[in-house]
Amino acid sequence: MTIHLNRKFILISGIVLLFIAAVALYQINTPTTNAQSGGCEYIFDVRPDAATLSALPATGTTFYLQGKVYPFRTINQATCEFAKAEPVEVGTWRAWGEVADDGRLVMKHSFLLRCGTVELQGVTGVLSATGGAGPAIVGTQGPPFTGPTEILAVVGGIGVYRGINGEAEIRPYCSDPTQIFRYDRPFCLQIQEVNCCKKR
Repeated sequence: MTIHLNRKFILISGIVLLFIAAVALYQINTPTTNAQSGGCEYIFDVRPDAATLSALPATGTTFYLQGKVYPFRTINQATCEFAKAEPVEVGTWRAWGEVADDGRLVMKHSFLLRCGTVELQGVTGVLSATGGAGPAIVGTQGPPFTGPTEILAVVGGIGVYRGINGEAEIRPYCSDPTQIFRYDRPFCLQIQEVNCCKKR
């Protein structure tokens, strides 16, 4: 009787240990995700070709903007000049829309990058709750500034960005934080994607 009970106890103990080992192995091999479950992040510097909206036209006026896209930190955030002697261009930025009320712009953006395009849209002046203006030079309190950060919707893409969606943050460089950003100077584009892009 004692031998039979000992064998039964050993068998149950073995099954429990196997179950614990299987759960531990599953957790080790399961990738962890952050708050943006499975999200991707892309970040670029963008330099407009011309400051065409520095003087804002009348409400209802249509406009078109264009510029070049570079890897992040290619542009000096304090001076809006190139931080590198030979900047590497990685794409073209195009934007169009209409002048809205209160100095805002209703815009669509298309970023043609090496492996596809990313499309954004929205109204300027919608600020991020955590992206206020700040000094561009570390250790200082005054100008030049960067920001504040504005938010636009990511509405799609093609190529490696096919199926992309989420939120894009636009942060102007060498800026005046008291004025609504009009895409008349370089800026940073950061894409926080909710669902990771479908790679081909």
